Amino acid sequence: MNGPELHEFLSARFGQSAIGARQQVLSEAIEIAPSALHAVCAVLRDDDRLRFDFLRAVTGVDRKDAMEVVYHLYSYPRRHEIALKARLDRDQPSVETVSDLWPTANWHERETFDLLGVQFTGHPSLKRILLPEDWEGYPLRKDYTQPPDYHGISTTRGPALPKSRSELLSGGHIKALHVPKAEETAGVMQLNMGPHHPATHGVLNFLLETDGEILRRAIPDVGYLHRGHEKLSEGMPYIGTMPYTDRIEYLGAMFANHAWALSVERLAGISVPLRGEYCRVIASELNRIASHLIATGSLAMDLGAVTPFIHWIREREKINDIMERICGARLTYNYFRFGGVAHDIDADTVQMILAWADHFEPILDEFNRLISYNEIFIKRLANLLVISPEDAVAYGLVGPNLRGSGIDWDLRKDLPYSAYPDFEFDTIVGQGWQGTLGDAYDRYWCRILEMSESLKIIRQACQRLPEGEFWVKPKTVKPAPNEVYAPVESARGEYASYTVSDGTDKPYRARFRTGSFTAMSIIEHLSPGILVADLVALIGSLDVLAPEVDR
Repeated sequence: MNGPELHEFLSARFGQSAIGARQQVLSEAIEIAPSALHAVCAVLRDDDRLRFDFLRAVTGVDRKDAMEVVYHLYSYPRRHEIALKARLDRDQPSVETVSDLWPTANWHERETFDLLGVQFTGHPSLKRILLPEDWEGYPLRKDYTQPPDYHGISTTRGPALPKSRSELLSGGHIKALHVPKAEETAGVMQLNMGPHHPATHGVLNFLLETDGEILRRAIPDVGYLHRGHEKLSEGMPYIGTMPYTDRIEYLGAMFANHAWALSVERLAGISVPLRGEYCRVIASELNRIASHLIATGSLAMDLGAVTPFIHWIREREKINDIMERICGARLTYNYFRFGGVAHDIDADTVQMILAWADHFEPILDEFNRLISYNEIFIKRLANLLVISPEDAVAYGLVGPNLRGSGIDWDLRKDLPYSAYPDFEFDTIVGQGWQGTLGDAYDRYWCRILEMSESLKIIRQACQRLPEGEFWVKPKTVKPAPNEVYAPVESARGEYASYTVSDGTDKPYRARFRTGSFTAMSIIEHLSPGILVADLVALIGSLDVLAPEVDR
């Protein structure tokens, strides 16, 4: 069912008063009356002809005359996408939550409340998620200003020390842990794991309720690295945002570059020469391998095996030597430009890449003998922390976390972009290799096998690198008023840039959808009944990256 047919279907069911005219945007969108939003979403999710089972993102846009909330949906069974828009009263924006339909909406709605002040009625725990509880105002509103000498933090926090344990638990970030009744706390300990902890993969905190070594629940507490990239993007020309994207996903900067470049190029009608597209693919797949090296090596180290991590750091350094030659950087690869890439990949570099590929392939087998097939390592991950296919989709998991649960979905194949249609490679899907489908080992093993597939792509791209320009620099980047949702397949799954243009040389709204943010939202769901040590395995198997969570 295409966009016009879907619009007609919903209009017939809910009436013209609930379903507005279809928006003229690069991504199909339908305007929904706020009062009908939940009912419409329920039909879109449950009707067998539609089956929009994946909520990609919930985004707030301050339109000055109204507060707009945009829901990007995708149907895995039907292979169709749609965006829903609800325009709310700007002074008191409110709409019903859809977190009962898609659990991933819980965190997306909290972020929209946190940064734009939208109230989602019926939400199970609507509180700030990135900013402190006593932050004043909503930073992504267009009229947000901060008084002189004010940095968002309230100067009237109350007593420096709490008077009681209950007062402690009800203040600040720890408010996420409700103050329980006495009978609920018998034998239960409440503690923080983080924010500085060797197994949290960044500045992350987990509020734990434990009965000995058994978790009753683990609540992620994020925001310690929030730097306001989306707000920064609104204040500078489009190209000025490119260096900031590197910092959002510093282990996969090429993917962050790519999503931003893709969204602006689609808005402005900028084409990329074929050699430039091949350079993008080579750089991205090298970056995918480098990222997976850190993900799989860190997981092994988290579980007590230090040696494999050292092996992978050695191999990653060789990739960094190549990346430094390509773009001059070893971590924040600011390489992509609108219309191509900043530097060509010359013949000597191509030979360097192919020589490294020949070296790395047997090293991958050696690593598997060292740890992947290790009986102790397998028993620490197999049949543990199982995520069903239904839960993986409902919680918005993407990339290896989604494919590890048996969902055959890879944007490079299923919604192809750049030069990926030119290459032969397989989509790696979890199969319960050492235990149960969707367990922690499946997620780990998907990443190991994906490195081999990236090697295939790199070899093909290097051997068939076309002649011609690598960058056709646009004279100006000033798109007409429009908007687009542009996803790419990063090392952590769907990384997307939702960009709104108002016709100026600066984005009106820039929204970055990341895989780590949605992966964090399933941790509380999986945590009851597991060991504290298994929480470490859970974080590592999800490949959570703190800057991606906080942006």
